[in-house]
Amino acid sequence: MGLRVSITRQHCGLAMRLPRHVLGAAAVALLTIVAAGCSSATTTTTTTTTTLPPLPPEVYAYVTMVGTGASLGLGHTVVPVEVSLGGNGPEAPLGVGTYPDAIAVTPDGKRAYVTNYTSNSVTPLDLVTGKVLPSIPLGSTAGPAGIAITPEGKTAYVTDAGAAGTLGDTITPIDLATDKTLPPITVGPGPQGIAITPDGRHAYVTDAGAFVPGQTGAIASTVTPVDLSTGKALSPIPVGNAPTAIAITPDGATALVANTNSGSVSPIDLTNDKAGPPISVQGGPISIAISPAEPTTAYVADTISGPSTTGNVTLIDLTSDTAGTPISVGKNPQAIAMSPDGTTAWVVCYGSRTLVPLSTKTHRPGAAIHLPGGPYAIAVTQRSSSSPTVTTTTTAKGGSGSKKKKG
Repeated sequence: MGLRVSITRQHCGLAMRLPRHVLGAAAVALLTIVAAGCSSATTTTTTTTTTLPPLPPEVYAYVTMVGTGASLGLGHTVVPVEVSLGGNGPEAPLGVGTYPDAIAVTPDGKRAYVTNYTSNSVTPLDLVTGKVLPSIPLGSTAGPAGIAITPEGKTAYVTDAGAAGTLGDTITPIDLATDKTLPPITVGPGPQGIAITPDGRHAYVTDAGAFVPGQTGAIASTVTPVDLSTGKALSPIPVGNAPTAIAITPDGATALVANTNSGSVSPIDLTNDKAGPPISVQGGPISIAISPAEPTTAYVADTISGPSTTGNVTLIDLTSDTAGTPISVGKNPQAIAMSPDGTTAWVVCYGSRTLVPLSTKTHRPGAAIHLPGGPYAIAVTQRSSSSPTVTTTTTAKGGSGSKKKKG
């Protein structure tokens, strides 16, 4: 009798004892069928959704275009420019009125309002949808120039500089809930710039006089405070010649006035509405911005003038009222605005048709963004980003059979 070797396999509780000499192809096939039937393989899919931290907000600059060369004054668009790190740059222009002179964004970042000097209107922009809303008409000779919005976002105030051949002397409030104008408030001649205190109680208006070509009259040199609770103008404050722009420090203690024709900046103590000695800068100061991250420094855009044939930005130390060394940017700067986080000053250079970033940390300009069409005024805001989600799907294969302990 030959040697017999017993091999035991247990599958699903079925014990099989087979002599080796009978293990042939048929027996192996049988074992395979039994094993497959007992394992009953299944597939399990698990889906997990994870919410990541919010992305950094998208930062946009909205730049008005007034035209160049023979078309100067005929421009009628606003160009959104994504200036976030890795942003897409200039986007499709939005059509507004003719000669968009200034732009301001509501505190919630949802709307912008553009003053159209030649069209005598203000155009609202829905920044959420990117839609242009119906324009708000002003008087036929209003010549809207500057604009500022109250901190709670309820009212915009527009300076009525006067159209060519006329000289305005009012500011017009706009109810932003209805986009309807309210009765105008009389200020000084040729109002250009306007700024509102952080508490929303007062506005300060620069009276430039007959600053616009075609206007008749004298160049003015005052700033008019306005009590917004009563709608009444207060006593004007003497400053330099042709004050065109104004900015207020975040603490509401000081206003800085750009005296374009005097080549200086006048600090005003808002506790007593008295102007201090003018601070000389190189060029014709035309726009001022103050960083919330660096509230003791004012950034002054100096446009082309006798001393400056290109254009620069001058930093003023507000603790000592002294001007620093001018920083060269593009040609013929016209406007400057701060990023919401205060880390970058964005300078609109009309002559070189560029938007130039200036770091508030290093005080060095970055790579310019080219903008055709005569860039002129600017507002910078941010769009909140939602928290992104990541969906992970895991697929696992397994059997329904289980290993049992041999008894």
